Amino acid sequence: MTRSVFRPATRLAVAAGMVACSFAFGQSARVHTEDELCLPPLEHGCGKAEALKRLFLAGRAPSDMGPGYNPFEDREAMSATDVLSNDLDIAITPTSSNITGSNTITLTSLVNNLTQFTFMLRNNYTVSSVTVNGNAVAIPATPANGNYSRTLTLDRAYNAGETLVIKISYSGTAVNVGLGSINFTTQSGTPVVASLSEPYYAGTWFPCKDGNVLQPGDNIDKMSTWKLALTTPSNLVGVSNGSFQGVDTLGDGRKRWRWQSNYPMATYLACFGATNYNSYSINYTWNPPGGPSVSFPFRYYLYPSSDTASNRAAWERVTQMFDALFPVYGVYPFPNEGYGMYMFPFGGGMEHQTMTGQNSFSDTITVHELGHQWWGDNVTCRYWNDIWFNEGMATYTEAIWAERKTGSTGSAALQSAMIARKPASTAVGGTVYVYDTSNVNAVFDSDLVYNKAAWVWHMMRGQMGDATFWNFLGAIRSNFTGSAISTAQIESTAEAVSGQDLTSFFNEWVYTGGAPTYVSGSQSFVVNGKNYCRFHIRQSSNPTYQVFTTPIDMLMNTSAGAVTSRVRPLAATSWFTRAVPAAVTSISLDPSNWVLNYGKTSETFITAGAPPVVLETSPLPGAAPDFRTAPSSATVTFSSTMNVSAGNFQVFRSGGGSPVPFTFGWNPTTLTATLQFASKLSPADYTIQVSGATSTASVALDGELANPNLSSSLPSGNGVAGGTATYNFSVVAGPCPADLNNDGIVDDVDFVLFAEAYNTFLTMAGDISGDALTDDTDFVLFADAYNNYFCP
Repeated sequence: MTRSVFRPATRLAVAAGMVACSFAFGQSARVHTEDELCLPPLEHGCGKAEALKRLFLAGRAPSDMGPGYNPFEDREAMSATDVLSNDLDIAITPTSSNITGSNTITLTSLVNNLTQFTFMLRNNYTVSSVTVNGNAVAIPATPANGNYSRTLTLDRAYNAGETLVIKISYSGTAVNVGLGSINFTTQSGTPVVASLSEPYYAGTWFPCKDGNVLQPGDNIDKMSTWKLALTTPSNLVGVSNGSFQGVDTLGDGRKRWRWQSNYPMATYLACFGATNYNSYSINYTWNPPGGPSVSFPFRYYLYPSSDTASNRAAWERVTQMFDALFPVYGVYPFPNEGYGMYMFPFGGGMEHQTMTGQNSFSDTITVHELGHQWWGDNVTCRYWNDIWFNEGMATYTEAIWAERKTGSTGSAALQSAMIARKPASTAVGGTVYVYDTSNVNAVFDSDLVYNKAAWVWHMMRGQMGDATFWNFLGAIRSNFTGSAISTAQIESTAEAVSGQDLTSFFNEWVYTGGAPTYVSGSQSFVVNGKNYCRFHIRQSSNPTYQVFTTPIDMLMNTSAGAVTSRVRPLAATSWFTRAVPAAVTSISLDPSNWVLNYGKTSETFITAGAPPVVLETSPLPGAAPDFRTAPSSATVTFSSTMNVSAGNFQVFRSGGGSPVPFTFGWNPTTLTATLQFASKLSPADYTIQVSGATSTASVALDGELANPNLSSSLPSGNGVAGGTATYNFSVVAGPCPADLNNDGIVDDVDFVLFAEAYNTFLTMAGDISGDALTDDTDFVLFADAYNNYFCP
C-alpha cells in the first residue's frame, strides 16, 4: 500500500515526558494509546527472554506452541484450521450500498476434536444461514456494534485431516471503516464500488477466516484458491484477483463477473472493483540471459475520464519496471495469472495480489505496488507487527527502480532516492516494528513503517554487499514463497545467508527507535616512516537513543590516493587507526550514504581518551615461514609511547606446555617491543598476546584484532580502550628442515649448527620434529637428510 492512502500518522518518539508502560510475564499486553510507546528492555536478560518480552508487548503468543494453541481469547486458534478456498458469490447494489450473497469456505482441521469455527463479518451484516458439509447449523450470534468475530458450532467434532465446507449466506448495508475497507461512491456520475481490506477489515464485505480486528492476526494461513462471482448492474465491469473466467448476462439488468486465482493468497489481499471501466490488455515477455522467456498478460482498467494516451503510457511503464526488478527479485511470482491494474476510489494504491488498485499514474506508486507482488503478496508479513517487511521493501523498491531504470545514474540515483525517503527527525524515535497493532495509523506510519523500514533494508544491503543481499532476498522467497515471514525469521535468514551476527542490528534498527548523528575528526601521524591516520566517530544523537553499532565507511583522502575503511562504532565515541599511503588531507564518513543518520559534521580530533593500538607485528598475523627462515624474535609496534614490560606479553606454542621464554626489550624511538627467544622457533603454531598495556597517558591498549590470522586486521582495535591483542602465526617444517643455514644443501655447516643445538637440548634451533626439543628424534631426521645432501 502506498502512503498517500492515509493521513500522516501520529508519530511515536522516545522523548522526555513520554508515558511509561510496564510489563510483567503472565499478563496480557494491554492496548496502548497512540501517545505511548512501550519498548521492550534490550540490555537485560538472554536473547530468548528479550524475544519473549517483545512478543508479549506486541500482543502475540510467546512462541509457536503448535496447532490449537491460542493465547488471545475463547475461540479456536488461528492455527487450528487451514483454509483451502474461498468461493464468494455476491451481488452489489450501488444505490443502497448493499451486499448480498454467500461465501463457501473449504478448510481442513489441523487439530482433533474441532467443534467450532470463528469467522469475521462485521455486525452490520445479517447471516441468514450456515451449512457445514451440507448440514444446516445454528446461526452464530451477531456481534456487538463495530465488532466482527462470530463463532459457529460445527455439526460434529472434526479431527485433524478432515475437510469442512462451510457456506455462509449474508446480506447488509456496507460500512466503510479503516483505510476505506469497502467504498460505495461515484466517479464522473457513475457508481464505483471497491474494497481495500488491509490490514484486518476483509470482514467489512465478506465472511472470512481472519485475525481479529485491531490484533496482530496471523497471515500464514493463505487460501489456495479464490473464486469471486460478482453481480453488478449491467453498465458496470467487475474486476478481481487472478484470471478472468467470463461474464454472464443475467437478463434482469445485471451481469455476473467471474474471477479465479489459484496462487496462495492472504485474506486481506482479496479484492474487487466495479464501475464502467475502459479495459485493454497487452502481452509482456521477459527474456532473461541464458534462460527461457517468460510471457504473461497485463490487464488495465481505467475510468473513462482518465483513459488518455498519457495515462496509458504511464501505467504501461510497468513493463520497464518488470525489466528492472526481475534480475534482482526473480521472476514475477504469479505468471500464470498475469498482472493487472485498476482504478479505485482510494488515494494512492493497494497491492491486491495480481490486481493492483490505484488512483494515481505516478511511477513511484506504480513501482511501489509492483514491488509488493514479491514482498507482501507472494511472501507476506506474518503478523501486523511485521508490516515493515511489506512496506519497507516496497518503499525500497522505489529506490531500486531509481537505481536500475534505463538512463539511471545508478548508485548516485539510489543515494538520492534514499535521502529523499529519510524519515522526519521528529519521528525517527519510533520503531519500524509495530508494537501496537490496534492503531491503524501506527501500522501504516509513513515515517517508520515505510521510510525508516526502507532504510533498514538499504542498510542491510550496505552491510552485506550487493551479491549477498540479493541472495538474501532470494532465500526469503525460496523459503517463504506462498507463505508469511516474521521479523525473527527475516533476521535468521539474513544471518544464515550473510554469515553475520545481526542481533545488534535488529535490536537497534527494528525493535528500538532512534538514529545516529555523527561527528568525526582525524589526525595523521608517522611511525617508522609509515603513514597512519587515527580518526574518531562521535554520536551526538538524542541522549535517549542507544549507540548505533552499524558498520560504517570512512573515506580518507591523501595525495597518494584514497583509502576506505569500514569500522563498527561500539561507543558514543570510538577511535580507529588505519594505515594510509600519505598524510590524510580530508575524511568523509559514509560517503555512499549506506547508514541512516541525521548529520555528518567534522571537528578537531579528540586526543583525550584516544587509545593506543598495535600498528604492526613481526611475524605478521597468519605468517607461516618454514623452519629454515624461522624467526628468533618477535616485535610489536604501537601507535603511542607505552608503559609496557615483559609482563604484558605472552608467547604460546601449540600443544600446551609452558609459555615460550623470551627476553624483553623496548625502543621508545620506534615504539617497538622486542621479544628475543633463546633460538629460532621450531615448527609449530604460535600465539602472542599483549594485555594490560597502557599508553603513557594511562589509556588502555585497544588490542582486539578482527581476525588473529590475518595481517589485514592490523592496526588493532575495535574503537574502545581495553582489550587483549591476540594474533597467531606458524613455523612450518618446509621441504628441507635440516638445512639449518638455508643454503639449499644439508652439509657440514648444518651439522655444526645441529650439534650446537643438540648439546643444548632445550633449544628449538635443531628441533626438526617440532616437539620443542632438539633430541635423538631430531638426530635421526638430521642424519637421514645429511646422507641425502641435497634438498629437494
